[in-house]
Amino acid sequence: MRLPTPSTRLLLSILSYLTLTTAASLTLTIPTHHNVLTNPSTLPPSTHATLTTTNLTLSAPLRRSNTFRFTNIPTGSYLCDIYSRDFAFAPLRVDVSEGGEKDAGVVEVWQTFRGNKWENLGEKYAAGKDVTVEAKLLGKKEFYESRGGFNVLSLLSNPMILIALVGGAMMFGMPYLMDNMDPELKKEFEEQQKSGGMLGGTGINPSNPMGNFDIAGWMADKTIGSGSGAGTGTGNGTGTVSSGREDVAGGSGGGGGKARRRG
Repeated sequence: MRLPTPSTRLLLSILSYLTLTTAASLTLTIPTHHNVLTNPSTLPPSTHATLTTTNLTLSAPLRRSNTFRFTNIPTGSYLCDIYSRDFAFAPLRVDVSEGGEKDAGVVEVWQTFRGNKWENLGEKYAAGKDVTVEAKLLGKKEFYESRGGFNVLSLLSNPMILIALVGGAMMFGMPYLMDNMDPELKKEFEEQQKSGGMLGGTGINPSNPMGNFDIAGWMADKTIGSGSGAGTGTGNGTGTVSSGREDVAGGSGGGGGKARRRG
């Protein structure tokens, strides 16, 4: 086995140093001053963070120091998410630039929102080769909806209750309206009620809108009128065609008739 020469080992050391200095790294920390999550150590072990881009997903587990560590991030634009069973965290946008030697491996962290266009950049949180950003806690996840208690005001949203209330108000409020009505208008209203309601002035009984209409007589007239125009007799018709002459004889209701047509 051939051992590397001192010059080769020096070259490998320089390359490894350049790789470490240009590698992009990102560290996410869990806030400890939040009133919802006072102790990040209570997060379940399944909590993890991801960096997602086209055809590539990087994952980092939750460490003892309540942080997520990404190292050697390739060049690209990523969506950073923290998945937790009990808490929700805001997403982040992470860009790793691809510039020259001076800009290689620079990490930029931006604020982003769900449903927002990727071209729209929010607030810039940090930039550098080794970046540490505090994750934003949105709140605790609620999987069950608490059952609401009885509320009297919720009855007013029921249409049937509203109809009953309006009908009751009209029933009990009508006498007070009649007492405060103008005497002439009140007298006219009472006369209309005595004569059969609102239709009393027209001579029509509201309970019988047809009035004194004789439907049997109307049907009899229609029957007689339709029978008078029809013939009651029978007739036979014969036709003879000879030498261009046609004789037609027919009978009608009143008698017989004969017509001759010559060709």
